[in-house]
Amino acid sequence: MQEVYRFIKAPLIKSALVLVFIFNIFTMCSVSTAKLDDVMVCGAVNGSSECDANKTEFPASAPVIFCSAKVKNAPSDTKVIFTWKRGDEVIGKADVKTGSGVVYSNFNSPGNLEAGKYSVTVKIDTDNSDPVTKDFTIE
Repeated sequence: MQEVYRFIKAPLIKSALVLVFIFNIFTMCSVSTAKLDDVMVCGAVNGSSECDANKTEFPASAPVIFCSAKVKNAPSDTKVIFTWKRGDEVIGKADVKTGSGVVYSNFNSPGNLEAGKYSVTVKIDTDNSDPVTKDFTIE
């Protein structure tokens, strides 16, 4: 009888260990169904807090630059990260919590901006989100 018990017990323990291992792998990953759409850069947002069109050039005197995006299929408390850069240098960052809908960030100019190439990268803070980068220039 003891041999039968040992024979049954061994596979159950192995199965339990495999399940624990698989569970740990899945809980370490941060995945979401949320997606970004219509990412745009502009000089002003409309009444819905979104850009009406994507703009690629701004004057050095622009007081503020906006970036808006539509977030789809997002659970509440989804974090969207905006990273503003001049060349390779990070000049601003914003973490915005949202659900599905429009989300935006703005970069306020400290005065006249230096002419050059700028960008803003938008990413949902999950392992399966592809970042979207919008490039623009300051003239």
